[in-house]
Amino acid sequence: MDWTGIKGAVLRDVPMKRYTSMKVGGSVRYMVYPIDEEDLLGVVTRLSENGISYRFLGNGTNVIVNDSGLEEAVIRVIRINILRHRYHGDSCTVTVSGGMSLKRFITDCARRGLSGLEKLYWIPGTVGGGIKMNAGSFGSSISDHLLDVVVFNRDSGFKTIAKDDMSFGYRRSSVRRNDCVFMARFNLHKRDKGAILEDMDYVYRERKTHHPMEFPSSGSVFKSVGGEPAWRFIEKAGLKGMRIGNACVSEKHANFIINLGGATARDIKRLIHRIKGEVFERFGVLLEEEVEFWGFDDKATENQRQV
Repeated sequence: MDWTGIKGAVLRDVPMKRYTSMKVGGSVRYMVYPIDEEDLLGVVTRLSENGISYRFLGNGTNVIVNDSGLEEAVIRVIRINILRHRYHGDSCTVTVSGGMSLKRFITDCARRGLSGLEKLYWIPGTVGGGIKMNAGSFGSSISDHLLDVVVFNRDSGFKTIAKDDMSFGYRRSSVRRNDCVFMARFNLHKRDKGAILEDMDYVYRERKTHHPMEFPSSGSVFKSVGGEPAWRFIEKAGLKGMRIGNACVSEKHANFIINLGGATARDIKRLIHRIKGEVFERFGVLLEEEVEFWGFDDKATENQRQV
């Protein structure tokens, strides 16, 4: 395939296990890093003209890629750097790239004394991925301070959508799976920098204490059910420590599946299926995954996603 005119990097036959937090997955046909709006449009046009489907990938923190890999392209917008600040009184409008690491964005805001997102500190993934799933923790959600987003898809190109024209709920938003969150604007307020950093330190210590950060994982595997956290059902079912191959239910947090080393995507998927079955048999509760599976269903009609 001819990539002439594309300014960003184009990699071929890339092992996805290098780019997913769970460290599993076979190779993808192409991995492309557009450097700006024009380049992104050019990449999508070139792929479409050649009949190659594609997906958008952020930091790969919420996705399990099949061991057989993907016969398509992965587009990563993480090298498009946009970060602008417009102060007005005690508040500030911050414009940020959807591909920026959420952790990096929150850290930058804290250093400037801008408050509102610090309770989301250390949530893995990108700003765009966080918006798509309405990431949240400690009673705060990323949509709380959102003003609007710029999304991109093949059909309509770039489009600005105000928060008032969107809907958000628990781990969901109206951003479609075939949309790339290219840019977002937040309204944050000024606050003592030391107080912000203290809150971030508390969040980090809580995560380190209760989450198995020492092993590869995809974060929380299942959504809460009726306001009840999924880990309680998994723990009550006695599933902590259960393993298939080198995929294991964490002893530290039952809603985490960890890779003990050399686990396969098949191991993880089988373990997830086993957990769902055990919890349903014991409590009549059907758990729903937060993680996405890529390359497992050849009949899937969606060919674009962002994580």
